[in-house]
Amino acid sequence: MPKNLNYPLASFQKAFALADAVDALGGNSSVETCAEKMQRKISGGFMVIISSAQKFNLVGIDKGTISTSENYKLIKHAYSNTEQLNFLKKSFLAPQVFSILFERFKGKELPAEMLDKILIREFEVEETTAGRVAGYFKDGLKTCGLLNGNQVADDSESNKTQEESPSPVNQSKPEIQQNMQSTKADESLQPDASFSPIKLDSVANCYEIKLSGPGIYTTLNLEKEEDILIIEAIIKKFRREIVK
Repeated sequence: MPKNLNYPLASFQKAFALADAVDALGGNSSVETCAEKMQRKISGGFMVIISSAQKFNLVGIDKGTISTSENYKLIKHAYSNTEQLNFLKKSFLAPQVFSILFERFKGKELPAEMLDKILIREFEVEETTAGRVAGYFKDGLKTCGLLNGNQVADDSESNKTQEESPSPVNQSKPEIQQNMQSTKADESLQPDASFSPIKLDSVANCYEIKLSGPGIYTTLNLEKEEDILIIEAIIKKFRREIVK
């Protein structure tokens, strides 16, 4: 299995909530304005949501400005429930790991109890995050109508179900608006002189940065310029907190 495959460290629901916030701000927003709109602090956790929204192809970020993606706009302006769900699936399956897992298990029972172990052994997801990533995958399948009970639907079955009830699209995305008001405690960041340093590892063709300290424990892969901009924003936040 190839190393360094793309996977999100925040849920599809949180990523979509961020894209909704950027859309409400006109489709473009600074990181600071987006955080204010969502009533969140700029922290490592918030930056992870931005990074995950990028991985889901819901937003892009350039020079500190977040913009809604073309696929997000297609979801928002879909003509029917069927079309909207198809675009939702496209976004949810954009991360490589999620796409591979879906292709492997579609039409089969999802091995929920083993999913975290599969992520660790076959995709080199860290043990500390594998359980959460497995949960994000399962919840996203439900959100996009790709999980019936514990059975992963294949594309043909999913499309057939949608075509049986082609009602107009509801203004709120199916199940996406749920879980938007999540606990913010894990996003908080308090200054602490014992904050552990950033660890930079060279892994194959990309760099991996691990951040840990009060209110934050996360890993980010540096694969493109936008990822570096996210790290720079996090460091600026740390600097402001430390010099207080």
